Amino acid sequence: MAPEKEHYAGRDPITALKKYLFENKLATEQELKTIDKKIDEILEDAVEFAEKSPQPPRSQLLENVFADPKGFGIGPDGRYRCEDPKFTEGTAHV
Repeated sequence: MAPEKEHYAGRDPITALKKYLFENKLATEQELKTIDKKIDEILEDAVEFAEKSPQPPRSQLLENVFADPKGFGIGPDGRYRCEDPKFTEGTAHV
């Protein structure tokens, strides 16, 4: 494991909580494994749903991204700037 990843893995709050629950007999190892399995199932379902869903229109590209809804992503006319062909000029294809 890379040093940086190892450093942050040692500070992982989920791992710390599991350790705390186990050490203080608040959960058994089997209960924690059951929770992990349920989380994996939920994630797999979410990924499957996302992969089967249609791509959203480009006009939604910047929706719910910025705290200020009238900020960077919205032009004076109220439309998302990504609808303007020049908005992404010189950047990677979006």
